[in-house]
Amino acid sequence: MDEIRNWVLNIAAIAVLMIILDLLMPEGKTKSFTQLVAGFVVMFAMINPVLRLIDKGVPASYAGWQDEFYLLNTRFKYTTRYAGEEQQRHILDLYRTLLVSDIKNRLESNKNISEAEVDVVLNENPSSDRFGEIRKLYLNLIVSEPAEFDGVNRHLAGEIRRELRQALSLDEDKIIIHITKKN
Repeated sequence: MDEIRNWVLNIAAIAVLMIILDLLMPEGKTKSFTQLVAGFVVMFAMINPVLRLIDKGVPASYAGWQDEFYLLNTRFKYTTRYAGEEQQRHILDLYRTLLVSDIKNRLESNKNISEAEVDVVLNENPSSDRFGEIRKLYLNLIVSEPAEFDGVNRHLAGEIRRELRQALSLDEDKIIIHITKKN
């Protein structure tokens, strides 16, 4: 009778631990995988004492522990790689936001520019040696005073190109500038 009580307590303890683990896991593929592993653990806990009662026992390889550890290890490697890619995406988004903000502040500090819209195209391939490199920089500038002639706008665009080329180590042909006057 003591064995049955221990068996039931063992299953209950495993079930409670699995429920707590399930509550702590984030939604998604990881949670479904942990539920699968938890099911195998509970199933093994239920079957093993029954097989011991009929005096057979279960060898570890038969119970599928090696397969479970292989699946768990593979899943861990996949999750780690996915988390690394996700972290790189977050870092790239943060870099893009800071870069756009910095360029916009630089441009709007110019007395001739009342408003600046900035968009940047980055190399988003994490396996590339040039990951995060600026591929194109698009600037839409609204000047506060309408230029009397196109030469002033060309001079302003050239000045901005030189400043950004120097600050960002960027080729001038990668900087696209569009200037409009304020309404």
